[in-house]
Amino acid sequence: MRNIRLFMFAACTLLFAACGKQTVKIITPPDASNRILFGAEQLQTTLDKAGYQVVMQQGDTIFSNPDVRTILLTETNDTTLKKEGFQITTVGNLTKVSGRDGSGVIYGCRELIDRVSSSKGKLNLPEKLTDGPEMVLRGACVGLQKMTYLPGHGVYEYPYTPESFPWFYDKEQWIKYLDMLVANRMNSLYLWNGHPFASLVKLKDYPFALEVDEDTFKKNEEMFSFLTEEADKRGIFVIQMFYNIILSKPFAEHYGLRTQDRNRPITPLIADYTRKSIAAFIEKYPNVGLLVC
Repeated sequence: MRNIRLFMFAACTLLFAACGKQTVKIITPPDASNRILFGAEQLQTTLDKAGYQVVMQQGDTIFSNPDVRTILLTETNDTTLKKEGFQITTVGNLTKVSGRDGSGVIYGCRELIDRVSSSKGKLNLPEKLTDGPEMVLRGACVGLQKMTYLPGHGVYEYPYTPESFPWFYDKEQWIKYLDMLVANRMNSLYLWNGHPFASLVKLKDYPFALEVDEDTFKKNEEMFSFLTEEADKRGIFVIQMFYNIILSKPFAEHYGLRTQDRNRPITPLIADYTRKSIAAFIEKYPNVGLLVC
């Protein structure tokens, strides 16, 4: 059966080459990560638009065909490369994009994409190129905040709701934004908010601390998971910022406290609530970072 598949693939490749368009074959490893597959998809889209006939292959078999340009994407254990770094080598009609990790493969693909775009569709592939980022974190900050206070709330206090942040729930717009970050070699996204926990997690010991209704909470769960998963396959680390002096408004009202008071001491109750909020967030969103202010 495997031989039949290989024969059919070779036949299809020759057919594409005979149709007048130059054929480009992109090969990814059998166990390719989501990041490698994302890089391959981005490269395929660019080559399609440039008029090439693109053949995608997942496996380790390379056919030698002078009429077909082959691009092999792979991760390498080469410790001479920087984290997220890559090396591109071209010998004959074979170009290898070797990344130190999945992100390195993405950036190697972006290098090829930029070269194709800047050369008006020509396959301007380097004979040998090694590159990698100088800065560990390169990112953009998106504020889930507004220019005015919400009624009954203080500074920085903005629950995640469709009324306050309709754009937060726009998946198509997020995809475009994340792709823009990748194109600019950014690897982190900072979400700035005063107290996000009461919009994203429920606490067994403090169920009344939730700041949004049940329908909104479900939307927030779904959107936050969607955003962080899409970001992760692009090599983007989502980091949620919060202020550790702010409490959930329902929680504060339940205990007769202010939502924020810069002069009050840390009480056992406030410490317990904050600790359990952070723990619940980490358990639910293990691939998301936290930035405390």
